[in-house]
Amino acid sequence: MSARELVECPVVVGTAGHVDHGKSALIEALTGKNPDRLEVERRRGMTTELGFGELALPSGKLVGLVDVPGHAHYLRAMVQGATGVDVALLVVSAVEGVMPQTREHVHVLELLGVTHMVVALTMRDLADDEIAALAGLDVEAFLEGTVFAGVSVVPVSSKTGEGLGELLAVLDDAVCSCLSERLEATAGSGDTPRLPIDRCFSIRGTGTVVTGTLHDGPVSVGDELVALPSRTHCRVRGMQVHGDTQRAVPGQRVALNLVGDGVAHLKRGEMLGVEGCVGQTLRFLMRLTYVGHDGARSGVLASGTRVHVMAGTAGVLGRIMLLDDEPPLAVGETRVVQVRLERPLPLRAGDHAVILSYSPISLLGGGRVLLSRCRRARALSAGEHALYAALDTGDVTDGVRAWLALQALPVGAAGVAAAFDLTTSEAEVVLRELVAQAAVRELAVGDAALYADASALDAAMDVLAAALISMHAAAPKEIGFTPGAVAHVAWPVADDDVTMALIAEGCARGVCAVDGAEVFDPHSAAAAMRVVREASRRIMTLLDEAGLDAPTLPEVGERLQLDRDAMTRALRELSLNRLIVKIERDVALSAAAEAHAREVVTAAIEAAGGTAITSVLREALGVSRKRAISILEHLDAVRFTVLDKRAGGLRSLR
Repeated sequence: MSARELVECPVVVGTAGHVDHGKSALIEALTGKNPDRLEVERRRGMTTELGFGELALPSGKLVGLVDVPGHAHYLRAMVQGATGVDVALLVVSAVEGVMPQTREHVHVLELLGVTHMVVALTMRDLADDEIAALAGLDVEAFLEGTVFAGVSVVPVSSKTGEGLGELLAVLDDAVCSCLSERLEATAGSGDTPRLPIDRCFSIRGTGTVVTGTLHDGPVSVGDELVALPSRTHCRVRGMQVHGDTQRAVPGQRVALNLVGDGVAHLKRGEMLGVEGCVGQTLRFLMRLTYVGHDGARSGVLASGTRVHVMAGTAGVLGRIMLLDDEPPLAVGETRVVQVRLERPLPLRAGDHAVILSYSPISLLGGGRVLLSRCRRARALSAGEHALYAALDTGDVTDGVRAWLALQALPVGAAGVAAAFDLTTSEAEVVLRELVAQAAVRELAVGDAALYADASALDAAMDVLAAALISMHAAAPKEIGFTPGAVAHVAWPVADDDVTMALIAEGCARGVCAVDGAEVFDPHSAAAAMRVVREASRRIMTLLDEAGLDAPTLPEVGERLQLDRDAMTRALRELSLNRLIVKIERDVALSAAAEAHAREVVTAAIEAAGGTAITSVLREALGVSRKRAISILEHLDAVRFTVLDKRAGGLRSLR
């Protein structure tokens, strides 16, 4: 490892254990610094607040260090300090062995998802060999039923220095193992940073400084951040990670020098993140393990129980709500529950939350957040059961599939990412997999895409068909409607992109049709009228271009490829609107052409002195003899001209 990598080792070691078992003394022996920051702590010899520092390991790695209070009265502070701990240093007195807060702290670490631990059997100089051996066996027996079974137990004395070297070596190995897992888990991650604030203070000449363990993504000097729930906007002016640096990575203890309005009022429990990428909630779903009030004396956990909910470094009051009228939780039972909060809590799916009793404060349980936002309901649909089951197993792909089945309208990758607290790129990977499996349909919207469950999309098409039928029935004279009007009836909450994607899908399925800016039901009377009007338009175009030499009506239908019914209805429409004039059974002229014929005949007769023979008029009309006779006989029939057969077939104007 390079010197730079040594300084920025993204692993945090945190203490845990019963009060007066020597946590702070051990930290001072390992680092040379007393982690107790307050004078009252040093005077009383009891930690009441979180302490922070750094620990140099034999390999040269420098890791962050968090020292937590061990007294039961300061359990909330312990939980806040344990947030972000990667390797736990469990401190147990060789004189007393496992005690109540030993058990409680280990449960907290399990519920927070910590998996690496080293046990320091302290005060070895005060216990004889037999007592120390019994204490070691006590620790091993207790840990046997936890995720920490089989971890190393190292006897040490902070006073004499016995075992400190071995303890550092064992810690070094645990840190190496944890670091390998972290680097593998965060490889290629494009997530944004989150920093739960565990301390906020002011330094003269520097300004406001906040500290915490960085999660999810890197942060750099100059980054613009927002703190929730106060919504304080700020900028990172400076940064320290065991010294000044320009950039910090997830897993490191970070001190940020912030500038911005209101930063001086920030406090522990706020969450720093990137605007739009960090959120908060009043309801969430979690996989809760109920550990009870100190084991066997506990009763069941009933629905509606008021509790303290701890996540990150924040803590708010809330209630545990069981789903589907399930019976209360028994001690040791794990179940998916809904948590309703009295104030917003910044968290995301995958975070761990710890549940403390309302009063007196003690550990009840905790677990992993499955969904950071959910509807306020205790009775679940079959679809919600499928979603929650997928989330409970950790299968994100099945979870997205089940979630999409619950959505009435298509959603984009950004919507899926927001629902599951994924990055957009992570959501796109999952969606592409579901599309490849044909479990989800992809709808194109310009350069973007929307996604929908197949059955949900079928339902949206049924709604579209019913909406168009009702709209045509309510407005029979309208032959089509704007997309916005259709969406207002069919999908009131759909935005423009969703509306156009669904209408395009409807067109592909034959549910609807689009002409210009109008949407209509292709099977409705209005649609038939639209077909007639389109045929009429094409007929008029052809007749206008042909003028007096128009083809016969059968020839018109053949040229335009119109069926007999469409021709008949279109010609009737054109005749009623006086847009065409039939001059014989199978021949019609456009109204404009017929008016032109009248003008030509009038001019020819006047030029001939008031009467004209057929050949003169045919030449003036410029058509064949047969068509000229048809036109002239039509003008005679409508009493525009008069034919005098006795005078040799002369025509005059009437």
